Amino acid sequence: MKYISAWDFILVPLYLFLAFVVARATQNNKLQSDPDYKYYLSGLFAKLFGGLGLAFVYTFYYNGGDTIEFWRDCMVYNSLMFHDFACWLRIMGGSTDLLWFWCFDPYETGIPYYYNYDSRSHNVPRFLNLLTLFTASSYYALTILTAWASYPGVWRLFKVLSSEYPELRKQMAISVLFVPSVFFWGSGVMKDTLTFSAACWFTVGMYKIVLKRNAVFGYIIVVILSTYVMISIRPYIFVALMPGVVIWVLFNQLKRVDNKVVKFLIAPIIGLTALGIIAFVMSRTSSSLGDYGSMDQVLNKAVATQQDLKRDAYKGNSFDIGTFDASIGGILSKLPAAVWAGLFRPTFLDVNNIVMLISAIENTILLFFFLRVFFRAGPMGFFRSLSAEPTALFAMTFAIFFAFSVGLTTANFGSLVRYKIPSVPFFLAGLYITEYLHRKNKLEGLQKEQDKLESAKAAAGFTNRPKTGSI
Repeated sequence: MKYISAWDFILVPLYLFLAFVVARATQNNKLQSDPDYKYYLSGLFAKLFGGLGLAFVYTFYYNGGDTIEFWRDCMVYNSLMFHDFACWLRIMGGSTDLLWFWCFDPYETGIPYYYNYDSRSHNVPRFLNLLTLFTASSYYALTILTAWASYPGVWRLFKVLSSEYPELRKQMAISVLFVPSVFFWGSGVMKDTLTFSAACWFTVGMYKIVLKRNAVFGYIIVVILSTYVMISIRPYIFVALMPGVVIWVLFNQLKRVDNKVVKFLIAPIIGLTALGIIAFVMSRTSSSLGDYGSMDQVLNKAVATQQDLKRDAYKGNSFDIGTFDASIGGILSKLPAAVWAGLFRPTFLDVNNIVMLISAIENTILLFFFLRVFFRAGPMGFFRSLSAEPTALFAMTFAIFFAFSVGLTTANFGSLVRYKIPSVPFFLAGLYITEYLHRKNKLEGLQKEQDKLESAKAAAGFTNRPKTGSI
């Protein structure tokens, strides 16, 4: 009960009620003109209760953790705002210079935990700081506001996928809004909430700018801010997302070419253009990406991180995909094991606590769905359907690459279940789209065969002409 105050009994029900009223009004106003809004209220409350569920797990089951430290640092920065506003502006602007650390007073403001310890973690309370003005120091109220504020990005991603595939509206809602691990780990006062929301906004922004050309200036700002959030907290998410988005955008342009010969000729050019754009963006942002700014740094970081997470402190909750060296060959040798871990572990064989059990159930369902889609379509049909649709190709490219990155560099199940959540909605959406395309192609093939058969019958004189004769 040490994290609960009297304000929680006032603010938590108040904010839940306000969220319900606002969301219900929004849904009612939009629903007649936009069927997507059928899922608006339920999607928001999945996030709100997911965030509260995570808060309860960390306060009553784990008795603390990163989310509590983020909340405490938010309180420190909130106090600093009123204690020394100029210093607060410097720190909120991104400065981590030790000079400004002396602005904190143990008695007046408190001392932040992450300011000197971990600059990337320090960015979480920095980004959430203004929300604390409306929480009266309540951790649970901050959780609700964080979940609520992060929902628009997730909702917009669902809207993009639904607009591309209105026939799959329900499936896209399941993929983006209702996967339990995603709305649980991606809704609390955590890094994952901010980075997943930023990844959603980045995807939406690129889609609107390049493919739809809607409100270009506004979405350029969205892309810049979402990139900044990802790079500030978890740069590897941007590194994993960027290639998939470039492929998505360029191959969407290729899809619009009707002439098959022209399409065949320009496909290599588009592929090379994609590589050039990716290389240019990565080179321009390398100074901000830190350990992810070059291939050598990425390889060394992967080995160092994986070895660190295998140390004794994590025994009992760790796994091992095997030792590898910091070379492209060494990394690629672990591709199957890393992707398997990033997508489908922990399994029932790995479970040693209730949190892992819930994750194992979800992973098993996801695995069976993947196997169903893959074997029903067959290897050739699966990859043919996947490669024929830019959105499915983008979703799978990002999901597989991200799962590979997480599975390679994470040897701890507690971290794995959180780190993997950006890949899950895209992987599931990619599977739904691939299954839909395969079924559609199969039906079109059957229809063509039927049309040929009818044409052959007609040519042979076997038409279904009405019988004639005397009465």
